[in-house]
Amino acid sequence: MTVQFRHYRDESDYMTLRKLITQKFADPNRRFYPSLGDFDYNRAFGGDKFLQSLTICEIEDGTIIGAIWPGHHRIIYIFTGPEYFHLEDEIFAWVERHYCGRSLEDRSGLEVYIWGYVEDNQRVETLKARGYEQHTWYMYSGVMDLETANHEPRFPEGFKVRPIETDNLEQKIMIMSGSAGLTAPNMDIYRRLMSCPTYSQDLDLVIIDEANTVVGFANIWHDSENNIAIIEPFGTASTHRRRGLGTNLLYECMRSLKELGVSKLYINHGGMWTLDSEPDDAMRVYKRVGFQDFGKMFVWCKSFS
Repeated sequence: MTVQFRHYRDESDYMTLRKLITQKFADPNRRFYPSLGDFDYNRAFGGDKFLQSLTICEIEDGTIIGAIWPGHHRIIYIFTGPEYFHLEDEIFAWVERHYCGRSLEDRSGLEVYIWGYVEDNQRVETLKARGYEQHTWYMYSGVMDLETANHEPRFPEGFKVRPIETDNLEQKIMIMSGSAGLTAPNMDIYRRLMSCPTYSQDLDLVIIDEANTVVGFANIWHDSENNIAIIEPFGTASTHRRRGLGTNLLYECMRSLKELGVSKLYINHGGMWTLDSEPDDAMRVYKRVGFQDFGKMFVWCKSFS
């Protein structure tokens, strides 16, 4: 079985990749990237440029088995269907031929960077066999078992949470633009996000104050087939932090999802450069509300002299 590589063609490719992601997330005990929500989120923010950056992986009979795309700093995302992980060695070899470039740090020579969860033993073994080393850059993943979650949201006086309304879009976009780690959106990007297959306006939650001003947000992406959900993105206005708003917004997300019968809630936190267990405010909130460590997706680096 040989892997063939081609450019993204049309919407049928996108829907086929979504099916592969759904199949992969049927295993509740392993963490993968992207989820359906992550994939839609990347498409919304990247638009046509994201789709044009996708390389489709398929076998001889035309069956699509996965995809490749470069993220920030030329770090490569790769996912394969659950039956095709054994072909990742061939995919990594292709990536090395097409995405090898100058070191992102103060090293001479050329390097390739690939994302991979340390908990994904099959990928890690293949990467190590090809000469990759684990970097310190990583993305945290947490999980919440909603069957045992019993927190009730209690917002400070004057604040409440509800699904976003059209009149709130510009306010939310402004807050997202000021949140650390988020690519600044605009109205076109947000309209694309709202048109994504996994998007639900009922699960696009905002915190509003007495003046009906948005001061916090959480987008929940519900994978109904696997009965799971992921929050991406999540944040509060810089002027309203450390007031318990973010904590209670997460409690409200849990409450809403429990009503839908969702079993597990996931959250990611990217841009981590240290192994400190609580490196920033966001991680402290996730720990406080009860998210359990579920995985760390590290950058793996291979150097070429």
